[in-house]
Amino acid sequence: MDRAHRYSVIWISLLVALFLQIMPLPQAVSSWRPDWVLLALAYWTMALPNRVGVLTAFLMGLFLDVLLGATMGVRSLALSVAIYLVAIQYQKLRHYSWVQQMGIIASLSLAMHLMVYAVETLNTGIELTFEYLRPVILTPLLWPWVFWLLRRTRRHYKVK
Repeated sequence: MDRAHRYSVIWISLLVALFLQIMPLPQAVSSWRPDWVLLALAYWTMALPNRVGVLTAFLMGLFLDVLLGATMGVRSLALSVAIYLVAIQYQKLRHYSWVQQMGIIASLSLAMHLMVYAVETLNTGIELTFEYLRPVILTPLLWPWVFWLLRRTRRHYKVK
């Protein structure tokens, strides 16, 4: 597989994460939707910080804002800040245990949701409820599986 095709694996995985983020779900489970884009970006930033970083997070946030019909730039800012924190500490994060990494992902997800809430409340006056923060519980629980799947994909396609 040539170099260009290997890098397309990254973008395909990010597009799958974007699709999972906006995919319609039944009302009962839609508030539990994990932050798929954050999970994918965090993995790729830890694995290949020279390929995926803040700019990629900003672009994915813009796509997410457009697809969700939300205030432009809100998720771009939140994802950029979260991935910036991963990018500056990626060498340490690689050596953390699964539980520690799950704690970091939970913190990033919480910070992201609170940033989005802070801006959205200025525009729409939404109230902060537990339902709004449900993804913060589920997102870190999926981290080990997302990490394993993306690592296996990266090694299979020899993405470097």
